[in-house]
Amino acid sequence: MVRPPLVLAALAVALIGPAIASAQAPDFSAVDDVAREAIQSGEIPGVVVLVGRHDDVLLERAWGFRRVVPDPQPMTTDTIFDIASLTKPFGTTLAIMSLVERGALKLDAPVGRYLSDFRKPAFAQVTIQRLLTHTAGFPAIPPPGVVRPSASETVRALSRLPFEYAPGTGTQYSDISFILLGEVVHRVSGQTLDRYLERTVFKPLGLTDTGFNPPPSLRDRIAPTEWTNGHILFGEVHDPRARVLGGVAGHAGIFSTAADLGRLCRMLVDGGKIDDVRVFKPETVHAMWTRTADGSGSRSLGWDVSSVFARSMMPFFPPESAIHTGFTGTTALIDPQSGVYLIVLTNRVHPSGGGAAKIRELRVRMAAAVGAALFDSGVPPQIVEAESTSPASDGPAEPRDLAPVEPVRTGLDVLERQRFAALAGYSIGLVTNHTGIDGQGRRNVDLLATAPGVRLTAIFSPEHGLGGDANADVPHSRDAVTGVPVWSLYGPTKRPTPAMLKDITLLVFDIQDVGVRYYTYLTTLVYVMEEAGRLGIPVLVL
Repeated sequence: MVRPPLVLAALAVALIGPAIASAQAPDFSAVDDVAREAIQSGEIPGVVVLVGRHDDVLLERAWGFRRVVPDPQPMTTDTIFDIASLTKPFGTTLAIMSLVERGALKLDAPVGRYLSDFRKPAFAQVTIQRLLTHTAGFPAIPPPGVVRPSASETVRALSRLPFEYAPGTGTQYSDISFILLGEVVHRVSGQTLDRYLERTVFKPLGLTDTGFNPPPSLRDRIAPTEWTNGHILFGEVHDPRARVLGGVAGHAGIFSTAADLGRLCRMLVDGGKIDDVRVFKPETVHAMWTRTADGSGSRSLGWDVSSVFARSMMPFFPPESAIHTGFTGTTALIDPQSGVYLIVLTNRVHPSGGGAAKIRELRVRMAAAVGAALFDSGVPPQIVEAESTSPASDGPAEPRDLAPVEPVRTGLDVLERQRFAALAGYSIGLVTNHTGIDGQGRRNVDLLATAPGVRLTAIFSPEHGLGGDANADVPHSRDAVTGVPVWSLYGPTKRPTPAMLKDITLLVFDIQDVGVRYYTYLTTLVYVMEEAGRLGIPVLVL
């Protein structure tokens, strides 16, 4: 079917509600400029922004339109949004920490203690904390067909997926981790995630517009999202996996308003309480802000604190700040020290999807505008084009904010994360020199010599030798640490001979500056591939 055209450019920008004034009100005029420009350019239909400091609301304003089809409807500050992955910090994380505080869960316990399908040795290092910090080893999203209407069947299917890296050794933003956490809440508390959150967090805090699967009575205030399967999603969760799970999932599904999210932020910056209502102990909230040592260290419990994507917004807020975003165009940025919080809610996927790159720009510019008004950072906004790692079946991919963009890994680092599974069963001939090290400076020779299921049979050295310090013809030798023979490919013999390749079933080439310098490393690679091809030996270039 033909989707309705985006008619934002033809619609006037509607501004609803003044900023709350004070004796010395901050100048938020730049926020107004950012919002208007984004709407007039067609990036988003509308936006609601809330800025608070502890119990003071400094700005609460709406621009543009809540919806543009089938009939335009102005945005209002009480608009209810599908907050997408903000479900993770404002829902699932709070439920998990509530159970931890009650002694029903332990952060360092393996998930198999609570989900029987994960009671296998392979999952011993998959802890509740690593699920919260996206360091459990799982990929970004489940493969098609894995998520099913039955939560128990979904968990069972997820337990059959291979790791993307060894738990605790990397960071990959993962919906899988939070799908599992949602079911942990269910099995430990005896209540589904939505009911547990309503009883322990939302109702005590008076959040009347927050929850999963909003009732029909709230429909008039809901911002619709995208055309999907012949209809527009209107009060139905946008995330396709959450829809399969009935709208209640640990990674997505909550609908909320800026005001309700502001109350959640206020509760967090005030140490777990609002006025006389306490929902968490101060030490529990403090634990949420503390970054962990696992993976890249870019995550605290449920929050992003220093990924590449987060760092594009962090210069405008104090360094202790935490951030999370949602695929539908939602953002929360909190500084626990000053008590300042920023909520930006859009439905950028309405009505036809798209806008992923533009929403990143909007987020950075909003953070810059608010930061300038409150913190006077003086730092010009710069957009980090984070890679997409969490593709949705019905829309463009989510930026790797939520999937933190980490430093580029070498091929050796990737093999390590996979526990050298790709090399298991092979007799390896390693072509390398002093550049063959991992991110921690460890030699590939030593790593392969001790890798499970891998036999390091021979080492081949190029110009300048294995240590990179030889200035003439390089003689054959033996590695002093492993005792493995080192065949020189820069001496009388420039090509590996059949005798050198005896018993080798896979050649691994790991010279990091091949082709960069004027040395003969590239020629060595060609010679190795030619001789390996003659003998039918595969070559893996890292």
